[in-house]
Amino acid sequence: MDFKSALIVAHAGAPSTAQLEQVAAQCDLRATIGSEKEVLEWARDVGEKEGAPVIVILGPDLTHPVGIGRGLRAMWADTHILFVQRQEGIEQFRKALSHAPMLGFHWSLSEDGDASLPHQVENAVAATRKRTKLRMTLDRANLKLAARTVADVDESRHMMSEHYLANFLAQAGESIIAADKNGRVLYWNASVLQLLGLDGTKLLGTELARLPFWSAELGSAVASVERAGTVRCELVYQYRDESMFLEVGCSAVYDRQQRLVGVTLVIRDTSERHRLLEVEREEHRMTGSMLIQLERMVEERTASLRNVEQALHQAQKLESLGKLTGGVAHDFNNILQVIGGNLDLLKEQFHGATTVRDRLEMAATAVERGAKLASQLLAFARKQPLKPLPTNLVRIVREMDGLLRRALGETIEIETVIGGGLWTAMVDRNHLENVILNLAINARDAMDGRGRLTIELGNALLDDHYAHTNADASAGQYVMLAISDTGGGMPPEVAAHAFEPFYTTKPEGQGTGLGLSMAYGFVKQSSGHIKIYSEPGIGTTIKVYLPRIHQVEAEVTDLRRLPTVGGKETILVVEDDPAVRTTVVDILSELGYVVLKASDGQGGLNVLQSGIPVDLLFTDVVMPGPVRSTDLARQARELHPGIEILFTSGYTQNAIVHGGRLDAGVELISKPYRREDLAKKIRSLLVVPGEPLNPPQEPKLQGANRVLPVLTGPKTILVVEDNDDARQMLCELLQALGYTALSAVSGEEALNRMREKHIDILLTDVGLPGMSGKELARQAIASDANLKIVFTSGYGVVEHLSFPSHSLPKPYKLQDLQVILESL
Repeated sequence: MDFKSALIVAHAGAPSTAQLEQVAAQCDLRATIGSEKEVLEWARDVGEKEGAPVIVILGPDLTHPVGIGRGLRAMWADTHILFVQRQEGIEQFRKALSHAPMLGFHWSLSEDGDASLPHQVENAVAATRKRTKLRMTLDRANLKLAARTVADVDESRHMMSEHYLANFLAQAGESIIAADKNGRVLYWNASVLQLLGLDGTKLLGTELARLPFWSAELGSAVASVERAGTVRCELVYQYRDESMFLEVGCSAVYDRQQRLVGVTLVIRDTSERHRLLEVEREEHRMTGSMLIQLERMVEERTASLRNVEQALHQAQKLESLGKLTGGVAHDFNNILQVIGGNLDLLKEQFHGATTVRDRLEMAATAVERGAKLASQLLAFARKQPLKPLPTNLVRIVREMDGLLRRALGETIEIETVIGGGLWTAMVDRNHLENVILNLAINARDAMDGRGRLTIELGNALLDDHYAHTNADASAGQYVMLAISDTGGGMPPEVAAHAFEPFYTTKPEGQGTGLGLSMAYGFVKQSSGHIKIYSEPGIGTTIKVYLPRIHQVEAEVTDLRRLPTVGGKETILVVEDDPAVRTTVVDILSELGYVVLKASDGQGGLNVLQSGIPVDLLFTDVVMPGPVRSTDLARQARELHPGIEILFTSGYTQNAIVHGGRLDAGVELISKPYRREDLAKKIRSLLVVPGEPLNPPQEPKLQGANRVLPVLTGPKTILVVEDNDDARQMLCELLQALGYTALSAVSGEEALNRMREKHIDILLTDVGLPGMSGKELARQAIASDANLKIVFTSGYGVVEHLSFPSHSLPKPYKLQDLQVILESL
């Protein structure tokens, strides 16, 4: 049959990918046809006119692609059929192809959009043309064999073998064996040796019946080829302890007088197809078996599944509520921070006014209640930044004994039961104390102020069965904290809602309904488990399970016992909320610190890059602009080695908290905080290790960065700097040192300021917009020969000038600035 180079693309007209369109554009013929009948009629017409094509590409979205493929195969035995399918349906189509043996050997499957599709088409065309060449060679060889006698066949066998072998070796992918009419092997290709593991040195002249893959089915097929022409059969070949499935096509070789002179075997490995079929059968078998098992287990597991479903539904509901409450608490904390900070400042100004201070204390108490409410909301939402440390819960419970007795009153009996050899847990100690206090107060209210509270500590093991029946629990070792009361208890329908925020059984105005929800959120954020056991008329037990760790308890400093003191160090405050920023700056200034400020991360970075020494960076976690707070902190440490960094936030998101825990080495004070809390936290970071936490006589030592005593004097300094943040910070710092500071953003503006007011010192950057700092200095000296010039520049010392000056390369230390100013 004469093969043409025509390519046919048949698809339903749906949009295709660029790869398929690229292939289609190179086709000699192209049809956009949807039905199976139309495709086959059109293909039959093409075949009659053009002959069999090299390849047929069946695009995606055809209604019956497998049926079309079978029809085309019936017309064209050697044409390669390429099915192109979309990604979402390719696996199901692959299974359908495994049931279509009538497609023969020469077909393949590709994914629509695959970049290698044009290359696959080229390979398929090349393989088809090789088969054509091989078939033509075999036909010519058959003609020559038919012209000779049977005796001549044996004589010419070796002479023709090299010619056959060269053509067989060119055939890719299929194993081919040729034998004479007596069934003795004449020729083979390399694929036979690779696929079947045969020895090529012993194969020539071997009878087909002695080959290791021979079977009765194959023998029957070979015996019937003279009558049928081509016969296919399948057989199983045991090779290397594995079963290999082979599909063998047996074809007769005739001479011109149509006498049988030999037979060819084309062998293909179909093991993968059988494996897919077996997998499918096993899936059906397993499905049937599983259905029988499930029928037996339904009644036994119905109750268990209902419990798990209810627990899962409850957990999902609590998770949704947590997302809502977390966002509310964030904004609420910022508002409370402004109110609380200003109240603290006002209290310091009204020492003697008793009535005013009493009112301020009442307002501050209300702020604390609001802060506690916001903290409980964040705890339930699992958004509070925890700083867990290896902790022995015995010490916490014992240290809280006095606090609990004062909070519960004399009519509540407190009993503590501690198991021996208690394990260590990883937990945030301060938040755990809040949980214990809240649970104890809930218990007091449940007992109407009279009864017995039992606090129990012990080691616990939650097994797989417990974890299976409690959807939010994981099997493992835990430290168990149980708080029990002798109150009225809760019925099951009430206990099911106990962890929900704002759910309370107390009369209106007597409870927020956040105590248990706060405990729930904290325990879940700590990777633990919490469980309520309650019975009406008996009482309630809340059990908290915290994961065990194999570490020794860590020692920490209790900031609550530190004095409230300030210092003289320089602190950079970065806060985008103007009201919060103003309040914080006032608090720190009142404590004696030199305070610089910025409204976003970029502004804070500008201050750090200006050369002004900073001892501590105090920044909000969530900041607008391109410079995030974490990036600001990283660059601060690079620019100012030894700088301390303190974050603050009412809602940390994920910037410095991962997995519910603060990142290692991160210090945080949560909003809203009181003046005393901020003072103690900052002092604990700035104090030199080994020194007492007393009011410092001099600022923090940082090697050569030691800050000198503040200078005072009547000198007026003009600061010329085009960076707004750096200019503002430098002026504030000079004013804090006792100088009169004026500012300008350009050389032209600076000359105008100097005409209006006498200037003692010109402190200017070299690189300015318009007039340079050097030119400014020249004109200023010409007007006032007594003017002192100090250059600041990121390019080092300014040299080769015709007038005296001083250079202060950026970044500079406050000590360097003070030394220069003192000398002028």
